[in-house]
Amino acid sequence: MREGVNVHLASLAKAALEQAKAELTGRFNVSVEIHPVDLSDGDAARDLMKTCRDVDILVNNAGEIPGGDIQAIGEARWREAWDLKVFGYINTCRAALENMRARGKGVIVNIIGAAGERPSFGYIAGSGGNAAIMAMTRAMGAASSADGIRVVGINPGMIETDRLVTLARTTAEKQFGDAVAVESWLQKRQARRWMMALPA
Repeated sequence: MREGVNVHLASLAKAALEQAKAELTGRFNVSVEIHPVDLSDGDAARDLMKTCRDVDILVNNAGEIPGGDIQAIGEARWREAWDLKVFGYINTCRAALENMRARGKGVIVNIIGAAGERPSFGYIAGSGGNAAIMAMTRAMGAASSADGIRVVGINPGMIETDRLVTLARTTAEKQFGDAVAVESWLQKRQARRWMMALPA
């Protein structure tokens, strides 16, 4: 936003979108359009990209993949999680790539997650999903430069979001019998501290 780019925000949470729009327009001299949409629905994701066909930069950053090992997560929940994180990314990337090819330029940024590089049995659905998106991103990026398009992925470390704190407490309780033993869980994961989630 500091660079003066206009923004489209898409999420299932309409209230959060409205709050984000108010904060961004209050701080930056940019246009912000919001799109309450379920990106786990392929048709909805494709419709969104039709509405936003002129975007120069697509940033995929979504996911609600639960923690748990292969026995803990049933097929229905596993598919539901991948509908958003994996197929949501696939559908938006496919549509954006087509739009950007027509213009001969663009950037796609997939925010993925460290579990794809360092898979964990206790986060197996997320590990597999992230690894799939990493492979897709690399494959796209290897070819897209010929069309003037960059496709990159980011695997951030653990960031102090509500979702990750909840996951850490659940895991800490399972491993150490104490939901507040998050520091021990972090040390076992070779992470000395959280990265803080700061406003944009």
